[in-house]
Amino acid sequence: MAPASILHAKDIVGQQPQKSIIYNLPANFGPVMWGRAHVFTAGTQPASHAGLFAAYYPPVGSATTTMTTLDWYEVASYTQAYMSIWHPPWPPGFPEAVQVSDTKLTLDKWTCLEWLFDGKNDADPMEAATPRVWLDGTELAWPTKFAFSDQDQMNATPPKRNKATNFTVFETGITMWQQMPTPNNWWIDDIGIGPERVGCN
Repeated sequence: MAPASILHAKDIVGQQPQKSIIYNLPANFGPVMWGRAHVFTAGTQPASHAGLFAAYYPPVGSATTTMTTLDWYEVASYTQAYMSIWHPPWPPGFPEAVQVSDTKLTLDKWTCLEWLFDGKNDADPMEAATPRVWLDGTELAWPTKFAFSDQDQMNATPPKRNKATNFTVFETGITMWQQMPTPNNWWIDDIGIGPERVGCN
């Protein structure tokens, strides 16, 4: 995919605001997505869940195309740190497989975020892989992992991560899943995705 022009999610504040762009991917994109984008965040490190990138796919054997029936991966921030998630279809979107990094979200500086969504996962015959994310070339660690089912349960039974044949939809921008008490700004530039690593250069 050719790099996209800059996206500015401006003055995000309030109850679950969303500013995102959705792309339909080429047919037969494949079950593996590498991605890269440069991101600048100004304001605060949000405590609430702020989604940055998501990629959707129908499970192996399914011909569904509606977004509300697709499994999906996400790169986000949460508790002022970076987060990644594997989701079943939304709604209801639960239970989620959540990973939270010990690396705090970078403010007031351009950073390069890379991700690997491996829906094929040759290492496991049963499930898609959990997401992997790099910040300026260094892979993030996920010391906090849990299955999240709803607002009152953070230790649900982990979901089975269905395998993919092809990613069909890509979304970028800012999707807030809780209240954003103070205004924040995000700039996202130079997005590239493909079946092999794109790299920060």
